[in-house]
Amino acid sequence: MKHYSVMRKFQFRVKRSSARSYWLICVGENCTWHFKATSINDSAMFKVRNLDKQHICSLMDNTFIQCKPTAMVVGSMVIPKYYDPKTIYTPKYIQFDMLSEHGVNLTYMQAWRAKEKALQFLRGHPADSYNKLPSYLYILEKTYPGSVVKLKKTDYDCFLYVFVAICTSISGWEYCRPVAVVDETFLKSTYRGIMLTASTMDAAGTILLLAYAVVDSENGTSWK
Repeated sequence: MKHYSVMRKFQFRVKRSSARSYWLICVGENCTWHFKATSINDSAMFKVRNLDKQHICSLMDNTFIQCKPTAMVVGSMVIPKYYDPKTIYTPKYIQFDMLSEHGVNLTYMQAWRAKEKALQFLRGHPADSYNKLPSYLYILEKTYPGSVVKLKKTDYDCFLYVFVAICTSISGWEYCRPVAVVDETFLKSTYRGIMLTASTMDAAGTILLLAYAVVDSENGTSWK
C-alpha cells in the first residue's frame, strides 16, 4: 500500500491494524478514500473487502510533497532494475527516476539506502552468504573428489579467507607450462575484500585457472 500511495501520489494513515483486519484512510481532511482488508479464516492471508479509489482532497498538497517514502518502499519499486547483474543502476539514476516518474525528490543517501534494500530483496543479506560457505565447500568436495578447499576464520569467529583448487585444475597442471601467474582484484560487495587467482597456460595456449582465494582485506567479517 505504501508503494501504491507513491504511485498515486497521496498519503494514508492506519486507522486499524490487527491480525484480523487492516483499515487505511486518506490523511486529507474529510476525504472519502479508504481501504479495508480482513484475514481469510484467521490465516496470514488477507482479502481486500473494500477500496474507494476516489479522492475528494487535493492529492498534490503540501503533506504529500513533504513526505518521503522509506528506503524499503523505494527499494521494492526499483527491484526490476537489478534483475540483470550486469545492469548499472546507480543511486543517481534512482533519484532521477523517482523525481521524473513520481515527483519524489530523494537525497543521495536515501537513494543509496533504497539500492541496498533492492539488492537485499533480490539476493538476501550479504552476511547470509558467508553462513552458506561451509555447505558450499562441502558440496564442492563431494562433487569434485581430490579438490583442495580451505575455510579459515579468526579466533573471534570472523571470516578471514577461503581457498579453492578444483581437482581437474590440479591434474591439468601436469600438462601446462611451469609458470603460474597470480593476480588480484578488489571486490565491491558490502564487506569488500580481495579475490586472488592463480592461472597458467597449456600447450595449446589456453588459460587454465589453477586456484582462487577470497581474502577479507579488513581482517575479519563477522559471521556465525
